[in-house]
Amino acid sequence: MAVKKLDLMDLVCKRKDLDKLIKELVLSEKCEFIDSFLEINEGEFKIDISVDHADEILGMEDIVPIEGNKEIEQMFEDMDRMLKIMEYQPKIQRSFMVNNDGFLVLKEKISRLCDEYMASADEIKKMNESIARLDSLNYFKKLADLEIDFRQLLDLKHFTVKLGYLEHDRAKKISMNYENIKAMVLHVGADRDLELYLIISPKSMDLEMERIFRSVSFKELKIDRDYLGTPESITRQVNEDKSSLERRLVQLKEKSGREIIEGHATIDALYSKLKMEEYIDKIRRKAAETKNFAYLSAWIPENEKREFETIFSKFEQVNVSLKSPEEVSSHILVPTKLQNNRFFQPFELLVNMYGVPSHDEIDPTIFFGIAYIFLFGAMFGDFGQGFVIVLAGIFLKKRIDRNFSGILTRIGMGSMIFGILYDSFFGYENVISKVMPLPYFLRPMENINLVLILAVVVGVILLVISYIYSIVNKLKGGNLEEGLFGKNGINGAVLFLMIIWIAYGVVSGQGTVPLAIPAGVIALNVMLLLVKQPLTNKILGIDPLFEAAKSTYFVESGFNIVEIFLSIVSNCISFVRVGAFALNHVGLFLAFHTMASIVGGLAGNLTMFVIGNLVILCLEGLIVFIQGLRLFYYELFSKYYTGEGVLFAPEKIQEII
Repeated sequence: MAVKKLDLMDLVCKRKDLDKLIKELVLSEKCEFIDSFLEINEGEFKIDISVDHADEILGMEDIVPIEGNKEIEQMFEDMDRMLKIMEYQPKIQRSFMVNNDGFLVLKEKISRLCDEYMASADEIKKMNESIARLDSLNYFKKLADLEIDFRQLLDLKHFTVKLGYLEHDRAKKISMNYENIKAMVLHVGADRDLELYLIISPKSMDLEMERIFRSVSFKELKIDRDYLGTPESITRQVNEDKSSLERRLVQLKEKSGREIIEGHATIDALYSKLKMEEYIDKIRRKAAETKNFAYLSAWIPENEKREFETIFSKFEQVNVSLKSPEEVSSHILVPTKLQNNRFFQPFELLVNMYGVPSHDEIDPTIFFGIAYIFLFGAMFGDFGQGFVIVLAGIFLKKRIDRNFSGILTRIGMGSMIFGILYDSFFGYENVISKVMPLPYFLRPMENINLVLILAVVVGVILLVISYIYSIVNKLKGGNLEEGLFGKNGINGAVLFLMIIWIAYGVVSGQGTVPLAIPAGVIALNVMLLLVKQPLTNKILGIDPLFEAAKSTYFVESGFNIVEIFLSIVSNCISFVRVGAFALNHVGLFLAFHTMASIVGGLAGNLTMFVIGNLVILCLEGLIVFIQGLRLFYYELFSKYYTGEGVLFAPEKIQEII
């Protein structure tokens, strides 16, 4: 019903037009591309045979896959490196993706943008490094009282000059061994726990002095030869250069900042286009090519062919062939496109949790939606609490999954409807009946037997509908054996109805026909179940009649028949839980009413009212939600629904964004 038909589109275009054509198809958001070699390798890629298409057909002898564009990855690396420095996250927009610059033009623009910005960033980086270098010369401030010209010291030919720090205890060790060190050791300052020393030693002692320096963990300060003179003059020059660099750095950052802000739109556009190129490249790898032509395959909705004709009309030469799912090879998976109206669409979430319907199955979403609302409402019937669930669904619409919030509003409505029937408003009975005097109210505690019987009757009706679904699905899929003679086919449905007929006659004592008639039909059903495989093969003219040994087949069939009878009974009894939860719902309210009367007072009543409703809404509401799913998944879906399909997933711009 809500499964829309798809066609497999095989198209051939000029190789030079492939990227533009892919972009147009992606922007349509109605194509699910597949690997074209799935068709080509099997010789099933369809091309209209005519003189006009001779080149495309002959060219397929030299067909090869299309390799990915490796330059795209490098372009992303360049842009991401630039954006990281900018600390800017580009906004990817569809409007930018529509315009087509072509890959080479896009590459040039991105390259120019990255080069210009990185040149500016490199200059800023170098200036920061220069400032850090000047900061490292701050130690000269500590030597301001020394009248020493470091230029002259470093020009000494026969002496090595070193400036550095020693920890306090290491410095003490050096001072105690001055007489053993053949060097001039001058203490020139201190910095926290470190002592600053100037050490002058003969160059002939360099090797020995290096050992001494290592033994005392001497931390040498590199004297910058660009800044030599007295400590006072060095400090003055460093401060002047640093101030000049900092002023220039501020100017550069302001200029760069303005350029970044002004260039946001350009960056957004280029990044969006590059994202589109990446997406096109992903699809391009599913295509094939010859020297002049490209070959592409995709699933498209059958009822939207005109839109594609408009797209193809923009190109010089496009050869399109369509195949129905029945014409497609069995090794290509046919996706399923679901299309339900807005009211039932949220229930696709719960259906797909069990499994996606195959393309040739009936979509159970509408049946599921109606029945699930009914079952939840019957088990959780209260007008006030149902209204709270509806409000919760509306409130959470933009905060959680849209489909789940939609489910809440709909099952809440079911709870409200049954709340009116049960005359229940936040657990208080006889409130709705005073405002809305209906001719009849089904209060669960006053009609226990009736509620339980109705639950089983509802279960039987739902199971009958499930058998109908199963018969249609199996016959539609060409499974004659199961559709006619299987446990969930026509034979199984008749067996189910006969057992229900007998059970009704026994329970009510009002048998309308002699017991021998339904018993005889059941015997026939059992016989057909035993011989369903050979009988079907005989009808279809298939030989051999048995896929396995006869003895093995009949033993397995015997056990299956026992399982069928047990499952029919258990399926029906399972629906008793619908009535049981309806009674349980009222029972929980009675428990909290009793607790409120024990506590007494207005405050006690209000407290128990709030706590009781919260507990029932959260705890029992969740349990009922799960039990409703259980009834469908185990009692109903298992009869007629395989759910072995995959959803139709057209390429969407949202995936890029």
